[in-house]
Amino acid sequence: MKSVSLISKIRSTSFYLFLKQRLTFDRLVLIGCVLLFLPKIFSEPTGAGMDGSWTMSINMALHKGLTFGREWVFTFGPLGFLSTRQDLYVGRLPFLIFDIFCVCILIYVLSYALKKIKDPVKCLVIPYLLVMTAHNSEINFSLFTLLIFLIFHSHTEKSNVSLLLATFMSVLSFFVKFNLGLISSIVLYGYMLYETVLDRGKAKKNLLFFTVHVVLIAILCRFLHVDLIGYIKGGLHVINNYNDAMFTSPYDFRRYFYFNAGLAIVIILATAVTVIGSLPLLWKTRFDRFIILVTMLALYLGFKQGFTRYSSSGMPYFFFYGAFFVGIAYLFIGHQQLKNRFGTLFGVFIFISPFVSTGLGLSFNKITFPYQNLIFQNPSQRITSEIKIKAQYQIDPAITNRMKGKTVDAFPFEIAYVLYNGLDYNPRPAIQSYQAYNDYLTTLNYNKYISASAPDYIIYEVGPSTDRFRYAFWSDAKSTMAILRNYDYDTTTISNDTLQILKKRELIKPLKISDRRNITASLGKEIQVSDKGKLTWMKAEVNYSVWGKLRRILAQPPILLVEATYEDGHKEIIKGIVSELKAGVFLKDVHTEAQGAHFVKTRGDAPSITKLRFTGSTLDFAQDINISLEDVSFE
Repeated sequence: MKSVSLISKIRSTSFYLFLKQRLTFDRLVLIGCVLLFLPKIFSEPTGAGMDGSWTMSINMALHKGLTFGREWVFTFGPLGFLSTRQDLYVGRLPFLIFDIFCVCILIYVLSYALKKIKDPVKCLVIPYLLVMTAHNSEINFSLFTLLIFLIFHSHTEKSNVSLLLATFMSVLSFFVKFNLGLISSIVLYGYMLYETVLDRGKAKKNLLFFTVHVVLIAILCRFLHVDLIGYIKGGLHVINNYNDAMFTSPYDFRRYFYFNAGLAIVIILATAVTVIGSLPLLWKTRFDRFIILVTMLALYLGFKQGFTRYSSSGMPYFFFYGAFFVGIAYLFIGHQQLKNRFGTLFGVFIFISPFVSTGLGLSFNKITFPYQNLIFQNPSQRITSEIKIKAQYQIDPAITNRMKGKTVDAFPFEIAYVLYNGLDYNPRPAIQSYQAYNDYLTTLNYNKYISASAPDYIIYEVGPSTDRFRYAFWSDAKSTMAILRNYDYDTTTISNDTLQILKKRELIKPLKISDRRNITASLGKEIQVSDKGKLTWMKAEVNYSVWGKLRRILAQPPILLVEATYEDGHKEIIKGIVSELKAGVFLKDVHTEAQGAHFVKTRGDAPSITKLRFTGSTLDFAQDINISLEDVSFE
């Protein structure tokens, strides 16, 4: 009796009544979604290695006031630290402001979605998808998803607030990471144009929002030190040849690839049947055409993101973000029959996605607290970790003292050496050699290294390969050419690895070119390209066939392998990157740090690659390969 009386008293309290009134099912779902959406790590400490170096480089470039698009070229922009959560030099306040902004947008979006979805079981789908995407740190995909919702909502509900939020989000995305930022701008402009075509009376409104978007980008370009033309041009070059250079072979991930590819085929077929079968319906509700077009674009981007550089971490882009894209389309499609079909397609995504091998699997609890490092990590743990990494990358003080007051770059990618030794960072534009994929990017680096603004010192390594069969020495080869012209070997030291310290010369050595020749090679046939003792520079133009170009656009480019024969007779299989070969490479054997040091000291002495054989499917590549060769020396 006493327990019943106690329960009755609790139920009669104003606090209980308040909770009962306020904590409705929808609001509980909303609170859960916000907790799942917030990043698991509030801010990341500095790291090292390839990825750790480029993440800190964004903050270092911002701190130094470098011009993005001219002095610093990558797919990330000056606000890229909002994606990497790297707090170096910028502190933690920007993350808090950014998270509050994103959460407010999320609440705005989900409040509408939960009103439209009456079935409680369906409502639980949203938290489920947030759980699966929450472990993906690519914030720009989340921004893109919210932006698509806001654009559709703006039209359906005639909401200028949504269009204004979409405009701000597109601008923000543009400066976080260029690739999706550009797509966001294109989708926004496309919406304004399409809506104007549908209703000429909205032309003035759309022109106003277009002007706001352009003016905000112009203002932020000045404030954030962005060369807009260079930012766009450099970003497009990085995006374009990322396909050729950074794709990973399915054979490297056979355990995951065939299974996930099979699931993707099921979804692609279901999507194709839904869209193609619904083409007659698209003529009945005109804005539905725009919704379907944007949804297909979003799905394509998710597929490319997940399957070009194939890895388990890329799967959420297509399967889980893809479900969001289809779900958003379902909310806003006007024609009821088409809406029902997209509801069925959404169900296919939801059914398939639990089976996807994301590297997460079901092996651990994915429902985790936001801001875990603030809640669970003792601040001293972070300090201890950073001290440990700093000690690992410490260079002999006798050497770093000579660099004080001078500028320094790290080649090919370990920028951590610059940061942890307190050196003055002065990078080449394409900041890491593996991402100087083509002639435009490596020429930017070459021009930097022979200019008056070239760094006084270079911390030089040959570096490991970024992918199976990729030849690290061929990456950013024009920078290597500039090093031979404008730098002298200074000393060798050992830190985390064996490092060569190179010092800028007072006068640039002239480049002497001799024995120029052009030859035409055939796919699969071995050709003589150099002789022992020669420092030969080669440019090879390998062209994709029509089918090869189609493969490159839809998923991955076909694989080109190069069999290199060295002067001592041993052979090596090298991943042939068509844009890298077209930019130019040295035909030399430089794999170890000792070989790298000797190559720089002697300005080009190393065993030669004397013969090459290009191998690939004749369905994927043109048969003839145009090769230009020239011997170089430095006087």
